[in-house]
Amino acid sequence: MTPLFKSSEFAPTVPDFVHIPLFQIKFLGVKLFKWTPDEPRSKLQITLLGLFIVFSIFSLISMLLYVVYEDLETLLEVTEFILFWGFTLNALMKGCSMLCFRREIESILKGLIVKHPKTEEERVAFQLVPYFRTINTSNKYLSIWHLSITSMFVLHPMMASIYGYISRVDKNKGFDFTLPFMMTYFYDVNQPLAYAVSYFLQCCGAFHMSLLFLSGDLLLISMVHLVNMHFGYLIYKIESFQPSGTDADMKVLGPLMEYHDEMLFYAERIDNTFGLATLLNYVSSCLVLCFIGLQIVMGSEAVSVIKFIGFLVSTIVQVYFVSYFGNNLKDLSTGISDAFYNHPWYDANYKYMRMLVLPIARAQRCAHLTAFKFFEISMDSFKSLCTTSYQFFTLMRTSIEEEGA
Repeated sequence: MTPLFKSSEFAPTVPDFVHIPLFQIKFLGVKLFKWTPDEPRSKLQITLLGLFIVFSIFSLISMLLYVVYEDLETLLEVTEFILFWGFTLNALMKGCSMLCFRREIESILKGLIVKHPKTEEERVAFQLVPYFRTINTSNKYLSIWHLSITSMFVLHPMMASIYGYISRVDKNKGFDFTLPFMMTYFYDVNQPLAYAVSYFLQCCGAFHMSLLFLSGDLLLISMVHLVNMHFGYLIYKIESFQPSGTDADMKVLGPLMEYHDEMLFYAERIDNTFGLATLLNYVSSCLVLCFIGLQIVMGSEAVSVIKFIGFLVSTIVQVYFVSYFGNNLKDLSTGISDAFYNHPWYDANYKYMRMLVLPIARAQRCAHLTAFKFFEISMDSFKSLCTTSYQFFTLMRTSIEEEGA
């Protein structure tokens, strides 16, 4: 079997595969680990981390004060507040997961560096460049789309406030400025300077939570994609192996089995690292999809509807990518069993044929991601998520319409 792609001069490394999510985390001032022991920690990074902590605490307190001092009068306000709180808590949960398991993440990535292709021939066999292009394009697409939706949420209230302030009829009458999110402050935000400061803090908080939310999923799919690349290479090596019919074939079979076991172990460690975050992500995504649907159906302003449609698509696409790469992990790991079936085993001796039963049976137990062991992450779980979300949305909408009738 000949690889479909040829390597180019560019040879992506493991840090290249995870560069985008780690850069997003680093932008918040958080450095999960050092690639080299002598890697310095910059003053800018410490400053960014301090600002991130201060802004996050300030925003959380302001959101709590809104519950205490303000009334959520309409269903739209209630669902909107739940959406923002759910998104914030989900982002913080992903950040805590990465922080708590940072040593495990470091160990996995540095272990994959040891197995990374080093020669031109290996890079061609691994299809290194196509695999890198796939994950790099996916990470860029998700980042651009997600941050664009965040920009839409934070910029729309400011543009609406500026337009309303300029076009108001009575110039002497006070004007209530609009902020992006539901927060309460102990000062008058309708003063120009106070409004500008509050708006800046809310923008920082929104982008901080967005980067935290985004980087967790991007790091997960990047690490899974690296393991998928090794499974693909293992399939290629098995299918291209030509047994000679001698005992020397056993010397080839043994390392292949060890390589397979090692990749299964890496997949299991990734699952254990991100399992809880993935479960909460699926549960919160189901609720978010329901509430966003209510916002879209019951919303009155066209711009608000457009914003929440973008939020809806962003949530669905992000869960889709996690499910897609998780599904690839299942398919490629089970493909090892097919590879053993498909390679010319009939040319080997009896001892080789008898030993082949073990790796075939082992490969039939596929590697997979799980939502904290509750269910497997695949395209089937993505379909179930969308179906369940729609059922909950329909139930909630029907109940609301019956109460309003």
